[in-house]
Amino acid sequence: MKRFFIAAVVFFIVILAGSSAFALVTVEGRYWFTSLDAKVKVSSGSIIGTDIDLVDTLGVDDKNNFFDGRIGFELGSHKIRYGFIPMKWDGTKAISQSVIFNGKTYSASTSVESQLKIDYHRLGYEYDIIDALNNRLGVIFELKYFDTKSSLKAPALGFDETKSLKAPVPTIGIAAQVGLPMLISLGGEVTGVTVGNKAYLFDGEAGLNIKPAPFVTVSAGYRYFKLHLENDNDKGNFLLRGPYVMLRANF
Repeated sequence: MKRFFIAAVVFFIVILAGSSAFALVTVEGRYWFTSLDAKVKVSSGSIIGTDIDLVDTLGVDDKNNFFDGRIGFELGSHKIRYGFIPMKWDGTKAISQSVIFNGKTYSASTSVESQLKIDYHRLGYEYDIIDALNNRLGVIFELKYFDTKSSLKAPALGFDETKSLKAPVPTIGIAAQVGLPMLISLGGEVTGVTVGNKAYLFDGEAGLNIKPAPFVTVSAGYRYFKLHLENDNDKGNFLLRGPYVMLRANF
């Protein structure tokens, strides 16, 4: 899947570069100050896992900051974009209750080392229905790809269990921007999908943008991300939210 993303990005670069129209390249870096609320349930065969709260039960730090890198290619009202966020949380705690993870029972008072890793890739296409005078309204079609790994380790018990999940998720959404005086604008976007109660995803953000120079934009805003997945007796529920700062350069 990672090769698909790389190949797709290269393909769109070639298409834009070969166009007779002017293609604008945008490079964007964000720093996201997040708060985590997450639960996982990992079963093994007929052994049903426990709903485990990563913060309360396992002592995972709910405050963490992540870098979000993005690159975009714009040709008129058409935009191709790619983004990537590597995220990781760790925790160590003597658990106060027994939990079952991937078929193993971690008994109360055992010191458990836990880790959650999520690599979040985004490849999308945006078409702007309105794009005039610093005002914009567009539709987004985006493929999100999650490469996740959760692990629990208890050296005293000789347990070291890991569960991995790789999932592509197609989403749709909208993007909007309202121009204000003094080269200031308000902008945001929402993308997501739902398949009933079994799976749903929401990724939304809004921010204030300022252009201190013709090809530079700085921004500050707030982002809210929620992902819920259920598959047989496995379940994951992740909520990330918090402010961000951003620097964008156009070429």
